[in-house]
Amino acid sequence: MLTELPLFPLNTVLFPGGTLPLHIFEERYKIMINRCLERREPFGITLIRSGTETAGPAESFAVGTTANIRRIQRLPDGRLNIIVNGGQRFRIVERLFHRPYPAAQVELLEEKDDPDAADLADTVASLFAEYTRIYLAISDQWARSLGMPQSPAALADFVASRLAISVWLKQQLLEELSGKRRLEIEAESISEAISELTPQLRAVQAEKYRGFGRLN
Repeated sequence: MLTELPLFPLNTVLFPGGTLPLHIFEERYKIMINRCLERREPFGITLIRSGTETAGPAESFAVGTTANIRRIQRLPDGRLNIIVNGGQRFRIVERLFHRPYPAAQVELLEEKDDPDAADLADTVASLFAEYTRIYLAISDQWARSLGMPQSPAALADFVASRLAISVWLKQQLLEELSGKRRLEIEAESISEAISELTPQLRAVQAEKYRGFGRLN
């Protein structure tokens, strides 16, 4: 079943369950957001393939995520600050050109939560916790409780939205409907990141200890 969805092409990827703040200042998007608020309907966020976010058309990838408006702050001249939560994956079937803002007919995509992915999910959760600890320690921050989801598919999206990876890899993860396959890709990416970050952490710690020695 197809449904019409307003679109907001951006240079970022929103995942289901993710949170994204947006500043709305272009007239076409002010119209779009106000219409979504009036109708209490979501819009769609897609990653830009070519073009820019502002002042012109942008070609975007076909798969994106619905965005539900959770908070709104109205500013002068009709500008808006909003916070959205990621809803559901969708695929663009036909782009529409009769609206004052980008829009398309889309199909909502059902995810595949493989029942045999539980062990892999535990592995990815452990790897991501270690990755986060190292990542924060490099900048002298303390790791906090991450509150990771239990569902393998939801965990895969949670991790994907927080990993410091390219938007192109994030888009690949968004387009992958198998939660197990997303976890496999993430396990490899996190392991590589940990290998790269560990020497950096050791260097930071060594410099800190040398600093302590100079103070004594």
